[in-house]
Amino acid sequence: MNKILNVAYHSSDLFAPILGTSIASLLVNNQEMDEINIYVIQDNISIENIKKLENLTAEYGRKIYFIAMPDIDELLGLKLIRASDRWQFFSFCRLYLDKLLPKTVHKILYLDSDVLVVDSLLELWNLDLKEYCAAGVIDCLGEKYYKALKINQNANYCNSGVLIEDLDKWRNYEIGDKVVEYVKLFNGYMYFVEQTALNGALQDNIYILHPRYNVYTIEQVLNRKERFLLRRNIRGYKEEDIQDAVRRPVIIHMTRFFLVTNRPWQENTNHPMKAEFLKYKAVTPWKDDPEFKDMRSKRERIIQKTINVLPKKIVLLVASFLYNEVRIWSLKVNLKKYGVK
Repeated sequence: MNKILNVAYHSSDLFAPILGTSIASLLVNNQEMDEINIYVIQDNISIENIKKLENLTAEYGRKIYFIAMPDIDELLGLKLIRASDRWQFFSFCRLYLDKLLPKTVHKILYLDSDVLVVDSLLELWNLDLKEYCAAGVIDCLGEKYYKALKINQNANYCNSGVLIEDLDKWRNYEIGDKVVEYVKLFNGYMYFVEQTALNGALQDNIYILHPRYNVYTIEQVLNRKERFLLRRNIRGYKEEDIQDAVRRPVIIHMTRFFLVTNRPWQENTNHPMKAEFLKYKAVTPWKDDPEFKDMRSKRERIIQKTINVLPKKIVLLVASFLYNEVRIWSLKVNLKKYGVK
């Protein structure tokens, strides 16, 4: 089996402690690998934090490389339009790792910085992708979004936080150009940013992984019936596969979810992965750093408290209407506004 693992992240300086915790979880649980090469596409990470990341990686005898984050939007003339203040354009760098990484890197595991690797990646890394350019885990997305975002009937919309990319195929099939074509189809208006660009460019050219490799928060707090009530998702996994993933995760994605207050590294959190996050943070150079501040506004705190005291079914019904009707209506209005047919 191939035991030379290549992993890529992207991060800002603010997120360096979260990145460091993710890297720590990766290193702790993959000591059977002969080599681990970590590539960080970095946005002005401070010298101090770079040193900390280098020291952490060196403790396990692994290598880490830092690559300056380019402005993909400007570089490729994508003319991206921001659909939400929370969605950042630098996330597009994961779609151009074939150009950002050395040509000697033929395959890469891309991880968002807000994941924990809690088991061995050996089986995942040695997976035969067959004819596919990439592999990912299906996201919990309602059918109306598939239609609005022009995702094929045979395709599954995958989460972009955990991806295996065959960089040789990525280069040969010029996937970067396909991303540009898809973005231009929407005149730069990319709802869900690079995740939609990934799925739109690749369509059904994504190998579907077991959900163990990207367990996100909604799956940890809602059962199948509740998820369907909320998202009205038709495409996806069998419930037994989701339950197995939650019981035996390999990669946990500490995503936002409105029923959960804050993320594991923030004050006043009740995130189900807080204890697990702190376990890995404790072996990093940031172990004594305080929690991130709770930056919610007064309005946001009131909304969260209201959500917490209402019956869950009522909350899910209201959220479902907002997600499947109001949000879709808003998406269509904006697509029309920006001249998308």
